Amino acid sequence: MATSVLIRCLVLFAGLAVASAEAQEASTVNAAAAINSSGTQFPPTGIPVLAVNTSSIPAREDPSLAGQHFRITAVEYSGYVDINEDPSTGKLKYSGYLIDILEELAKPHRANFTYELTPPSGFGSLCKPRLTLNETYPTISDHPEAYHPRYHGQFLCGESEVNDRPLTQYSTDMYWGIYYITPARLKVNKFTIPYAPPDRATTGMMGTATHIRSIHDLVASNNKYAVCSFSGTAFFELLLLTFPQLDIHGIALTDDFHAVMDDGTCEIVIGSFPILKQRVLKLYNDNKCLANGKPIGVIGEPLEYGLNAFAFGIRNDLPDSLVRTLNFWIQALMACFPEDPYGYCPNGQGSTSHLYTLHGGTGKECGYVQFPELDQGGLPVAAIVAIALTPVLLVVAVGMVYHMRQLKQQERRMKKRFIQQLARNIDIGESAREISAQKLSEAFQHIGGQDGLISKEDLAKWMNDLHLDFLSEQDFNRLWDAMDMDGTGYVDPIDFFAFLNACGEEFKEVNQEWDALPKSEKMKLAMLRLSNIKEKGEEEVQKMQRRHNKRSRMQMPGLAKGNPLGTSGADTSFFSEMSQL
Repeated sequence: MATSVLIRCLVLFAGLAVASAEAQEASTVNAAAAINSSGTQFPPTGIPVLAVNTSSIPAREDPSLAGQHFRITAVEYSGYVDINEDPSTGKLKYSGYLIDILEELAKPHRANFTYELTPPSGFGSLCKPRLTLNETYPTISDHPEAYHPRYHGQFLCGESEVNDRPLTQYSTDMYWGIYYITPARLKVNKFTIPYAPPDRATTGMMGTATHIRSIHDLVASNNKYAVCSFSGTAFFELLLLTFPQLDIHGIALTDDFHAVMDDGTCEIVIGSFPILKQRVLKLYNDNKCLANGKPIGVIGEPLEYGLNAFAFGIRNDLPDSLVRTLNFWIQALMACFPEDPYGYCPNGQGSTSHLYTLHGGTGKECGYVQFPELDQGGLPVAAIVAIALTPVLLVVAVGMVYHMRQLKQQERRMKKRFIQQLARNIDIGESAREISAQKLSEAFQHIGGQDGLISKEDLAKWMNDLHLDFLSEQDFNRLWDAMDMDGTGYVDPIDFFAFLNACGEEFKEVNQEWDALPKSEKMKLAMLRLSNIKEKGEEEVQKMQRRHNKRSRMQMPGLAKGNPLGTSGADTSFFSEMSQL
C-alpha cells in the first residue's frame, strides 16, 4: 500500500530533472526542426522539455519511427483535445490530455516522429453535413466551409477521413481522440493498444434524476425521464439497438451540458463513465451545479459490459511496424516507474498518470445524492397534509436555504484560508494549473507528505498560523472532509491536487490580494517561502519571524498608513495581516 501511494505521489508531483547543457541543446535543435504546416509546433513553445543526461543511461535499442511525418485528425472533446484559434495568427492551437500524450510519444528519445494536426475537414463520408468538391471549389483550401468548427467534435466525421477510400486530399494517417475500439472500426482500420487512464470507460449516466441504480432501472421506468446521449458517436447507435424501449434524444458532445439539463431537454445523459465524471467536475468549477434547482451528478454505476476501451486509430494500409512502435511507447508511458532514473519516464515526465492529473473527477462534486432521505412518495391524503404542513415546510425551506448558504460560505472560507496558507510557502497564480509540479510536490511534502500521505495532525499543525484568520474546529473538520474525499483518514497526492483544482475562485481572490501588495510587503513574505526554509532552516526562519513580529509591534501605528489594502489597523484582509510580520 505504502509503495503504491509513493508511486502515485512521484507520478503526480515529479519535477523536471536537471538538464545537462548537451541534452538541452539537442532538445532545442529538435524542437526547432519539428514545425508542421498547420502551425502546430512540437514541442510547443514555452513548454519545458525534459532533458536527461544520457551519458549514464545503459544502451538499449527501443523502436523508433526515425523522424517520419504523419497527418493526424484530432477530434475535440473538452480536456482531452481542445482546439482554439490563436487570435494573433488565426492558426489553430491544440491542447489537452491526449495532445500531451502525442507530444510525449513523438519526442526524439521516444518514438521520434513529427506530425501535422487538423480537425475533421467536413469532407469525410460520415460528416454531417458532408462537404463536396466541385468546379467552384476544386480543392479543400478553396472551400469556405472546410475545417469549420461545427466538425471539430464530430467523431464519426474524423474517423472517416482515415478510413474513406480511395485516398483523397482530406485523407489523414491517424485519428486522435476519445475513440472507443469497436468491432466495426476494427474491420476498417488498425488501433493502438488502449491508453490508460481512464481505466474503466463503460457506459454510465449523469443528471439530476434520483432513485435509479443503473440503466436497467431506467429502462424499467417506462420513459419517466427525459434521456439524452451523444449523437455522432459509436455508442449512440448501440444504445438505440440495445435499449429500444428508451426514447433517447441525441445531443452533441459540444453542447452546453448545463443548458440542456436546465431547460428540461435532458434529465439524464448517457455516456462514457469517465467523461461524465469529468463533466460534473467542470460544472462544479464553473459554479453550475444545479439544474432546475437540483444537484447534478453521476447516477449509479456504469454497465459491466459494452464498449470499454479508448485507443488511437491508424490507417489500415500503414505498416504494422508503426502500430508496434506506438504500442511500445504507449505501454512504456503507462507502466513506467518515475523513481527509475534510467526508465522511460524519469521523474514522472511523460507518464500518462502524471498527464491525467488535471482531468477526471468523482462525479460527486455538486452534492448529488442518489437516494435523497427527504424524498417522499405520494400520500392518499396529500392535499390535506400539504395544507396542514405548509407553514412548517415553509419554515424548514427557509432554514434549509439559510443552512445551505452558510455551508457554501463556510466552504469558501475554509478553501480561501487553505490557499492563503499555501501562498505563504510558494508562489501561486490564478489556478492550481499555474503552479509547477515541482512546487506542488515541495508543498505537499512540507505539509507532512514526506511518506506520501498527509495526516489530519499534519494539516492542523501546518494551518496553525497566528498571522492568519483563526480557523474554528468546525471549519477545520469541514476542510479535512473536503480533502479526504474517500474517507481513508489521510490525504494522498491525488486527493491533494483534486482539492486544489476545486479552489479556482479562491486562487483568483488570493492572487489578486497578493498583486495589490507593495514590493516591500512582498519581500517580507519571501522569508516564509519553502526555498528560504530550505536554505536557512526552519528554526532560523522562525527566529526571523519573531524579530519581524517584535519590530511590527513597535511600528504598528505607522504601518496602517502604507497598507494598500486598508487604512485601519482593524483591517481583516489576509495580506493586510500578513504585512504585520
